[in-house]
Amino acid sequence: MKYDAIVLGSGISGLTSALLLGKKGKKVAIFEQAPLIAPLLAGFDRQGVHFDTGFHYSGALGKNEVGGFMFKQLGLSVPVELCRQDGYDNMRLLTSGRNFKMPFIRENVEQRLCRYFPKETEGVKKYLDLTQKTIDGVPFLNFHKKSFKNEEFFNFISDKTTLADVLNNCFKDEELKSILSFSSLLYGTPPDKISFFLHCCCSAIMIESVWKIEGGVSVLIDAFKKALLDNGVELFTNKKAVKIEAEKTGLKTVIFEDGSYYSCDICVSSIHPKEFVKIAPNETYRNKNRERMFNMRETDGFFILYGLLDKPVEDEGVNNTAFVKAQDFANNHKDFMYINFTPQNAKAQSPISVCAVLSVDSSEKSWNVSQKDYDAKKELITAEIKKKIETLYPKLAKNIKYVDSATPATFKRYVNYYGSYGIMHDVNFAGMLPITKISGLYAVGQAVVAPGLIGAMTSAFLLDKMLER
Repeated sequence: MKYDAIVLGSGISGLTSALLLGKKGKKVAIFEQAPLIAPLLAGFDRQGVHFDTGFHYSGALGKNEVGGFMFKQLGLSVPVELCRQDGYDNMRLLTSGRNFKMPFIRENVEQRLCRYFPKETEGVKKYLDLTQKTIDGVPFLNFHKKSFKNEEFFNFISDKTTLADVLNNCFKDEELKSILSFSSLLYGTPPDKISFFLHCCCSAIMIESVWKIEGGVSVLIDAFKKALLDNGVELFTNKKAVKIEAEKTGLKTVIFEDGSYYSCDICVSSIHPKEFVKIAPNETYRNKNRERMFNMRETDGFFILYGLLDKPVEDEGVNNTAFVKAQDFANNHKDFMYINFTPQNAKAQSPISVCAVLSVDSSEKSWNVSQKDYDAKKELITAEIKKKIETLYPKLAKNIKYVDSATPATFKRYVNYYGSYGIMHDVNFAGMLPITKISGLYAVGQAVVAPGLIGAMTSAFLLDKMLER
């Protein structure tokens, strides 16, 4: 079978790439190794309740923002709603014994931070000005507002200023620094390793707006699936690619685990970079680059307990409760816990799915162990999380009914590695490039541009710009 384009992997970047290619009239196929497309986002059902596993909220999804613009360009009808404006996240400040509800809209954020930390007023304004300046300078976050030359999209800010550098420069209060770096958990890179530029692209965009998808992320997946089928894109699941061959004619052939093979002119990989290097032709990268990619560090891992509530025990509209200590920033948020609440019915607020998330080590040596040791570790961490909830959130502990759990080993089952977000974006190491040495062989995904929904979609739009050149 011959296609104009083959896309490997059906995460958001893969789905976006395939749809952009399909909308140009190309014959496109997506191949996914899991039984369902978008396996990390698809979630699961327990006791008649759906649990979203890979997405809870994002910035910039409004119709006049870059995310909404990309949805429109893709022809997707995705219903979104604003989170609670005066506080979408609730932070229990364990050191000072206060509660801090994180709002959005610049003015609201500035006022609340200054009220809680009056000695840091000057630093708050300095920090927010810097985030806005950074965001305004990123072409792929602003191409909905003005035109850019194609080459401008590939001029990434490359200085090594980290989020930790900026926070230390702006503030003295450790509790404030912990509050503003808590969102580093959304991309799995510690504050002293993530560039401030990428932090702005993924998390700081939520200073202006924070959105949920009405009906959960499955609505987004269904919208993609419909648009792909409407544009003639073929979807294959349970198909794991094991080798890509490239001929001098420019034709690529993708060979699958079941022995089948398909040819194409354009091959787009949205799979984990280390898996891509394994199956790509040797000449795709220089030996030093191959070695560098194999040595890329994974993001931190999560251990998640899933539960059910019959009635809310938290303020309506608050997505998360995070337990923040002043030393969390200096400790890179190790052993950090937060709890996500997702009402199944926004009006009735019942039932409510609960995800209690603990940051844990994602190294292979911690989880690639015997079944006996794995079960024992799982039981130990489960007990640890339950004890934390009983201590920090006794009202919740009395009402929650636990139904399942997920460990870094669960993540490996779907994406081949233990980290929660794949490759870590570390300022000290070069990231993955979208182009390779083989013409027509490309890479997309959050490892290429930036983490999160916006970053994953953007990588596909950048590829689309590249193919226009």
